[in-house]
Amino acid sequence: MRDCTQDAIAYALREHARVGHLTDPERLAHALGVRVVPGARNSATHGPPSVITLRRDIYAPRQRFTMHHELSHILIQRAGLQDSIRAEVDDDDSAAHLEAVTNHIASLLVMPDAMIRAALALYGLTPETVLLVRDAGRVSLAAAMRRVIHAQERPSTAWLSVGTHVHDVASSDPYNRLTRYQRLPDARAALPDAALLALPGQARLLGVVGW
Repeated sequence: MRDCTQDAIAYALREHARVGHLTDPERLAHALGVRVVPGARNSATHGPPSVITLRRDIYAPRQRFTMHHELSHILIQRAGLQDSIRAEVDDDDSAAHLEAVTNHIASLLVMPDAMIRAALALYGLTPETVLLVRDAGRVSLAAAMRRVIHAQERPSTAWLSVGTHVHDVASSDPYNRLTRYQRLPDARAALPDAALLALPGQARLLGVVGW
């Protein structure tokens, strides 16, 4: 990972720890001294004063990740690393790179390491851990899958299948062969070491495997 990106992540994690790893975005914004107001577009400025504006059509408690994303922008700005992160890649890719780093930091604020460790302590690397993180972080199943998998030191893969096809995959395993839309009629036979859990509705199956 690039140095400035690493420095931004480390700064954000220190600030998050300083305020007790709050995950509720309203409380986190208050603890970080950031004012949140409705606006014509989503934006963030570290100021002073630090202000986040959110479009009125999405200004609701359910839009948790949007607020965490904008808070991440402010933390990057406070660290003085916004321009340095953009400079890590070519100009044509700089905006997308900054947004990717911001999204990564936002995922760490929504689902902090303490949450991941607690879930793993209860269930190990299993589908139940993914569901616990999803519910505790109030995030999508896709987001929880990725956060749990990329928190592992060992190569791991999580997937969601619907019927006989893979619907989504999150993997840190360079040898992973699962891909979206792949046919997987018998997950147990294909991945005998995987932990599997049937989910309600549409013959959904959540699987996790690590080596």
